[in-house]
Amino acid sequence: MGDRNFLVLSALGSDRPGLVAEVTAYLAARSANLEDSRMAILGAEFGILVLVSGTADALARVAAETKELEQKSGLSVLTRATKNPADHRAPDTRPFTVIADALDHEGIVHAVAAALHRSGVNVASLGTSTYAAPVTGALLFRLEATIDAPPGVGLSELRRTLDGVARDENIDIDVRAGTR
Repeated sequence: MGDRNFLVLSALGSDRPGLVAEVTAYLAARSANLEDSRMAILGAEFGILVLVSGTADALARVAAETKELEQKSGLSVLTRATKNPADHRAPDTRPFTVIADALDHEGIVHAVAAALHRSGVNVASLGTSTYAAPVTGALLFRLEATIDAPPGVGLSELRRTLDGVARDENIDIDVRAGTR
């Protein structure tokens, strides 16, 4: 594909069938390759966040012609050039997975994120969801994150740090070694 460059495209708009097909057709028509993506319905909105690669010319077209995509899809679109993901993540960090479950209440994400930040951890990805408990129907919350810990911050230290959050916030938190 020649010299690979990278661009992040984000889009948000009213959910309807066909949005993923329209966005990916737009990228393919400009010889851009979808490398990584997150797409989800949030409320009645559909959010798209994609990492795209291609030649400098291909990505310049993707960025310059977003009005065409906006008009066709009804999405609000933003683009930003970015680095090769392989060059961004520090090679000496160690990946871990964090999963937290609780009765839903305000502040869970902040409590977990703040504790990780104090440990020097970088959040590589984070997703949350709410769902009804099987028997009671109570609203439950789940957080799943992939994190990169700096040298010297191991599994036992992360578990100790997050055990304090678990006690304070009444959350079940599991931390395990992850993969990139």
